[in-house]
Order: sequence, then structure tokens, then C-alpha cells
Amino acid sequence: MKRLLFLLMVLAGGVAAAAFLVPTDAATVNGTSISQDTLHSDVNAIAKSPYYQCYLNSQEYISSQGTQELPPVVGAGTGQDTGDHPTATSAFTASYLSTEVGHQVVTQVADERDITVTPAQLQTARSDLTNQIGGVMTEILQTQQGQNVAYGCSLTGQAVTGEQVLDSMPASFVDAQVQFVATATVLQEDLSGVGSSDADLQSYFTAHRSQFDTVCLTAAGFSSETAAQDAAAQVAFGTPFATVAASANGGAQGCHLLPQFEAELPSGAGLGTLAIGAVSAPISLNGSYVLVQITKRTPSSFSQAKAAVANAVQQKGAGAIQKALTAAERRSSVSVNPQYGVWASVNASVLTPLTPDPTDVLNVSANEARSAPASVSGSAASGAGAGSSTSSSG
Repeated sequence: MKRLLFLLMVLAGGVAAAAFLVPTDAATVNGTSISQDTLHSDVNAIAKSPYYQCYLNSQEYISSQGTQELPPVVGAGTGQDTGDHPTATSAFTASYLSTEVGHQVVTQVADERDITVTPAQLQTARSDLTNQIGGVMTEILQTQQGQNVAYGCSLTGQAVTGEQVLDSMPASFVDAQVQFVATATVLQEDLSGVGSSDADLQSYFTAHRSQFDTVCLTAAGFSSETAAQDAAAQVAFGTPFATVAASANGGAQGCHLLPQFEAELPSGAGLGTLAIGAVSAPISLNGSYVLVQITKRTPSSFSQAKAAVANAVQQKGAGAIQKALTAAERRSSVSVNPQYGVWASVNASVLTPLTPDPTDVLNVSANEARSAPASVSGSAASGAGAGSSTSSSG
């Protein structure tokens, strides 16, 4: 599963809230309703799960390369009963609803193409989602936000696992996430021109068999490009690469599918065309440099390479799915309940309402600033940024 799909679904799940409000829709997309009940349920679940909030924060930070962050989930107010959770901010609710509109667009495009998801594809999607979350939670520890509890959810240096994150959410929420990931994945494979069935993937594998070979390699790490170049020169003058690797800052050996190694290296590393026994040029990697030598290369079976084949097909369809979804968004008719904001078609997002009606503020007193004069109304304080658009109590 590649990053595009997870950018599409990072906030996806359910949609809608508070059944006692009128109208009952949070939004409609081409006539299809996103109910308030579902939005309330899902935002409530997220507000109760620090792990899931950390995942969402980390995913946004990593995918934007540290340039963007999500609005805080939890607002200032609390429910009326002991043990109630804080209300959710209107900014997060609008952001969540924006993604749910996108979720609905993906589903509708898939329906237009008669996309169906098999139980096996759902199972794969569940595994992909779990692994993706785990990867995000591991990666965030390598960034400057690694010690920020709002991102890593831990100060022990131990990454929160994908299983822990998903176990903190209701089963219905997780099932909705899995369904979306499966649908988006199959749609991307379909738009690649290859298809998503086992027969389709088998045909692609047969036509590109060498791309999925199993390779064994030795890698040597160096602190500078000059050191790596000096080591490559030693090999050129007859020093065995194994000897050079043993004396390097870090050496490693292993055998995996070629795409697995390629995924760990920059796109220009040229590992796929490196001859057996040859040593690569210095490859810049995470602030250091590596030399790589392939010691063995053997054909893989389709069963061994199936996951890598599916991933390659998804990458082939990445541009096509982005184009299809952009076109679908532009032609879509979207309406948003003004309680949650206003739909902005230019950037396909829900803009947070600046001044909600007093009747839309669920707990006026909780949103009033402590030092505010008596003349400041609850709705005005809410418009200043402390308001909530849906209760997450209970």
C-alpha cells in the first residue's frame, strides 16, 4: 500500500453526528448522505483514543514533511456527567468531514467502474492498514516530534504498534477503515490498466518477472561520500568487497525481493540494473553513504512476489487515480450542513464556520473564556477558536 492511498484515508472512517440536530445530514455528495449520527460516533471514538490521535498527527506531519499539522481534536468543554469526554473542536470536525466527503467520492468512482472487493482483498487491506500505522508510529520517532507525546504517544522510545492503535477504536470504525482501504486499492489497480484479480497480477508478473527477482546483497555504510569513494577505489584495485564492508561503519547482508531493497533506497540508486558482483556508486541515504554489491540473484515465484506485484501495479495506477478523483471532485455536487462549515470547491474542503448560531453550540458555558467579560457571548467565544461542533461525551 503506497502513501497516496493513506493520504486519501488518513481521516476516513465514518461520517456524521448528533441525531437530535436538524437536518440529519452532515453533508451530501451527489445526493448521497453523510449522516450526523456517524460523524458524531466517529469523532467521539477518536476523542477517546490518544493512540489514534497520535497516529493522525504523525501521519499528517510525515506526509507533509513537517509543514502541516492537524487541528486539535479535543476542545475546551466537557460533558455534563462525570467521566464525559471533552467536546471535539469545530476545526477538527470540519477537517474530518472534508476527508469523509473525499471518502464518498472514492466510493462513487469505484461504483461507477463496478469495483467490488473480495474477502481476500479485505483481509489484505486490514494487514496493510495495520502495517501502515505501525510504520508511521515507528517513523515519527526518527523525527523532531519523536519525543512529543501528542505524536509518539510514548516517552519510552518504544513505538506504538498498529495493533495497539486499532485496538483502541471500535470494531465498526476499524471495519469502515479497512473497507475504504480495500476499495481505494482495488480502484487504483483497476485504473492502472492491469486489473486487480489474481489472473491480472499473474499476467503482469509474467511480463515483468525480472523486476521481482530475489537478490542477496552486501551493503557497507560510510560517514561521507569521500570515504565511500575511497572504498569503491579499493575494490576496483582488487580488495574484496566483503573486506571493505567488514571495516566500514556498518555492514549488512541479506536476501529479499528486489522491490523490497529498492523501496529502502533512493529512486536513482539503480539497484535493478546492477550486475552480480559489481559494486554500486556511493548512494546517499539518511545523511550517510552506502555501497552495495549483489552477490546472488534468482527468479521468484508469483506466490512469493504477489504482494510486491500488487504494490507495483498500484504505483502504476497512482497518477490515474489522482486524475480520476480530481475530475470527480470538480463535477461533484456537495452540500454541507452550515453547523459544520461551508464547502469550498476550490480546494475540496469544509471551511470551519467562523460564527456558529447559538443553537449550534452544544455547551455554551464550557466555551466561554474564564476571563471574558459578561458581554461576551458563548457563540462569539466559540468563533474565536474554542467552539465545538459535535459533542463527544459519553
